[in-house]
Amino acid sequence: MPVTDSQTESHILDTATRVFFAEGRIYATVKEIADAAGLSRTLINYYFRSKKLLIEKVVKKTLEEFKQNSDSILLLDIPFREKTELFIDDFLNNQFKYPYLESFVAADLIRQEFKKSVSDLVISEQPVAIRHYIEEIQREMDKGTIVKSNPVHFMMNMFSMMVYPVMMRPLQQSILNLTREEYRMILKERKQVITDTLFHPVNNK
Repeated sequence: MPVTDSQTESHILDTATRVFFAEGRIYATVKEIADAAGLSRTLINYYFRSKKLLIEKVVKKTLEEFKQNSDSILLLDIPFREKTELFIDDFLNNQFKYPYLESFVAADLIRQEFKKSVSDLVISEQPVAIRHYIEEIQREMDKGTIVKSNPVHFMMNMFSMMVYPVMMRPLQQSILNLTREEYRMILKERKQVITDTLFHPVNNK
C-alpha cells in the first residue's frame, strides 16, 4: 500500500517496531526493514542515518507509549486490587503484542549500547506514578490486606512474575515440553496466578 510523504517516517517506525519486537528479528538489516515496509533502503537511510538511530527512536517511541498507559493506570482513583489487576492486564497485553521488547531492554541495559533512549525511560528518577503506587502498597500493608514487607518487594514480585515467563519462553517451552499454543494459554492464565499470589490471605495470628 503506497505511503504518503507525511506518513513515511511513522510507517518506517511502525514496521521496525514490528520486526524488532513482535517478530524478534533484532538483528534485521536496514534492507530487511525496508523490504518489510515496502520501501527502498535509500529512503530508510534518508529518514534514519543508521540502524542504531532507528532502533533508538523505535525503543523510545515504544517505551513512551507503554509508560503513558501504565502511568495513567497507576494514578487512577480506584481500589488498590482493581488497579493492580488493570496494571497486570495492560502489561501482559503489551507482552503479547511485543514479546521481544523486554529481552531487548534487559540486554541493552547491560550493554548500554542505546543507554540514552532506554535509561532515560527505564532507570531515570523514580516517576510520580510509581511513587504513588508504592505509597498505596504501604497503606495496604498497614491495613493488613497484603503481607507486610518492603513495598518494593511487592513490585519486584509482580514484575518478575509478569516478565520472566515471556523473556524465558523458548527455554521454558522446551523444558516443560509445551507447544506454542499451550504456552500461549499458560501466559493467558498469568493474570489470575499473579493476582492470587500477590493477594493471598494474610495470616494475622
